[in-house]
Amino acid sequence: MLLSPRLPELNQRDRFVKRAAASRMIYAVSGEEGLGRVPSQRHRGREVTLFWTNRKAAERWADVIARQPQIKVITLDAMLCDVLPALTRLNRLAGPDWGSDPIEPELDATDLAGRLKREVLDGFVERVAASRKVYMLDDASGPALLVSAVQSDRLLLPCWSDRAFAEARIGGPWADMVSVEVPLQSFAHKTLRWLEDRGWLVAPDHMVGPGATEIAPATLGARFKV
Repeated sequence: MLLSPRLPELNQRDRFVKRAAASRMIYAVSGEEGLGRVPSQRHRGREVTLFWTNRKAAERWADVIARQPQIKVITLDAMLCDVLPALTRLNRLAGPDWGSDPIEPELDATDLAGRLKREVLDGFVERVAASRKVYMLDDASGPALLVSAVQSDRLLLPCWSDRAFAEARIGGPWADMVSVEVPLQSFAHKTLRWLEDRGWLVAPDHMVGPGATEIAPATLGARFKV
């Protein structure tokens, strides 16, 4: 069982989660034995794999925690779909924005994954509420849709809070699609209701893989004041 963290550790954890969700990038150190890690300060026999939201911080500690170190850039998609599940299987903890404090945060990988997913949703709501815009991919046939990774008999609509996030997904089966800007008023009152009527889901700031957030349209709509 993990010991209760101190307030500075909680603050460090929360900053890491916000920065990682906003930038969609995390940094680690890769060496001869895989991702850089250190012995847990709290749990004998367990190891803590270290991550940073700042590349320079990762570079600063690279030689300390790995032999033949290289900086590894991990997308948020890969962090949620591959890296954190692997830590869980290996019974390793995650160390967010590790530094030189006497006691650094040590997080259960599943807990960190849940916090990152919640922050992706919260960040989507905050950015859309501020900009009053949502972005989707569209072509002559209509908006881009996917089969739900959670419920294979349902479709879902991916959408994004930033045009760059949407356009980064253009390619493959979506190569001919374009990003479209939808006013929040129209998204909330038309798009989400259209999905609700069909029993489909919505994926705010959708990411590739099973780490994507999938929620009911009404649940997302309730987060906006329109």
